[in-house]
Amino acid sequence: MKLKTRSSIFIRVFVIFGLLVLALTLCFAFMVIPLQKNAFDQIMVTQAETVSRAIVQASSDAIIRKEYSFIVEHNVEVLKNNSSVFYVLMSPKSGERIFVNQQSWRLVETLGESLKALETNEAQYRILSYDIYTNVFHFVYPIKFSGIEWGWLHIGFSTVQYEQSITKMYYQMFYIICISLVLILVAGYFFARWIAKPVSQISLLATKVASGDLTVISTLKRTDEIGLLSDSFNRMIDSLNHSKQQLQNYNQELERDVLKRTEELAELNKGLDRRIQEEVAKSKRQEALLIHQSRSAAMGEMIGAIAHQWRQPLNALSLVLQNLNLRHGLEKLDDEFMNASMEKSTRLIQKMSSTIDDFRDFFKPNKHVERFNIKQVIRTTTDLLDAQLKNHNISLIIQGDENLNIVGLEGEFSQVLLNLISNAKDILVERQISQPTITVTMTSQDQQNFIVTVKDNAGGIPEAIFDKIYDPYFTTKDEGKGTGIGLYMSKIIIENNMGGKLRAFNDDEGANFVIHLKNKVASATPALILPNADKLAANQ
Repeated sequence: MKLKTRSSIFIRVFVIFGLLVLALTLCFAFMVIPLQKNAFDQIMVTQAETVSRAIVQASSDAIIRKEYSFIVEHNVEVLKNNSSVFYVLMSPKSGERIFVNQQSWRLVETLGESLKALETNEAQYRILSYDIYTNVFHFVYPIKFSGIEWGWLHIGFSTVQYEQSITKMYYQMFYIICISLVLILVAGYFFARWIAKPVSQISLLATKVASGDLTVISTLKRTDEIGLLSDSFNRMIDSLNHSKQQLQNYNQELERDVLKRTEELAELNKGLDRRIQEEVAKSKRQEALLIHQSRSAAMGEMIGAIAHQWRQPLNALSLVLQNLNLRHGLEKLDDEFMNASMEKSTRLIQKMSSTIDDFRDFFKPNKHVERFNIKQVIRTTTDLLDAQLKNHNISLIIQGDENLNIVGLEGEFSQVLLNLISNAKDILVERQISQPTITVTMTSQDQQNFIVTVKDNAGGIPEAIFDKIYDPYFTTKDEGKGTGIGLYMSKIIIENNMGGKLRAFNDDEGANFVIHLKNKVASATPALILPNADKLAANQ
């Protein structure tokens, strides 16, 4: 650990210091190279201007009188005396151009575009290739007499010395960088060691302190921040030793308090267990009461449904009895009419009996899960409300897959459907919808997951109460017309007893209550069963 920490700090400091010095050296080199190169360029320009001015001054009379022989002889002499000049080219604005080098001379009819571009009011230069010469420092000097532009003087200089100077400059920069690298390695090593060694020592001491050794002490004596860190470290050790002693004393006091509190807590737990048992029993009684209230509310709905279901067959049975009495009074009661009336009466009585059986089956307690057909349960439940729905001209649509079978609690699922359809019926009647419709849809996601949706077209649930609809005793109905526990118990039945989900949302037409069902294992039992449910069903 010591070697790793020291090596890591040393390498980081060394690399950062080296990169910083190297960056400064490179910046210096990149700043100096352009300046040095410009200085070399200026030397070449000064030399070219000097030679050009001397040629123009010596040949001014010949240039004005167009004595080309003198111009040629003079330029040849200049070239012989100055080996660094390759050629001279006189380019007047009008007239013939004269090209002179150290071997010959000739007239030039046209110049290239690159040379013409250099013929301006100011002296210009460029390194280019011309005639038989390559990499020539080509200098163009404007010739003027008494402010009148006569033409231009083109001079080609050798760039050997220029390139040698540039190369020498690059070598010098290279040597400087190499020397800087050596200095960086040496200075960086000692600088990194100067920084890393005391940090590593303090780090090692801190590691010992972290392992529990509070006897260590830093012996570093410096006047900089590291020395301050060493002094702070020693003060921290003293403070930790003092805190450790206080903590030991506090722990002893705490152990005594814990023993005392443990005895008190043991006594308190005995009473608390009794209170918990009482509260659990109370909660179960309240929960059972809610279920009983929910079943009682559903029973009230069923009593109203029975009244509607029996109204039509009772009226029909009354008509049969009146017809029998009328026939008997007219002495026209024959065997055929008597038998037909008896058959019709029997059918009406059987229908009324079937209504009672459906009512009793709906409230018959079912404490065991079993396989049932979702469509059949929906149809049986809606048959109980058929008369009320027809009385209010409410259309009931049942759609979806008819072969959806699920393992679950059939009776409690029927109670949820009854609550949802009854709520939909009540809101449709309350809001006086022109074409009231309730749609029950069955779908399957896979063999284990099913969805049943109860939808109405009453306009939806107001946003202000959307988060409260599952609260117990919350209802929007008038006093005496609603208990406020229907949706609360429906959610408990679906989510706690049947392991599914019940959720609601609004669409453009109205409210949608979506039941997500899952197949339960055959041994499952419901979480909430109404006490004395058998007696309640037997009394119906």
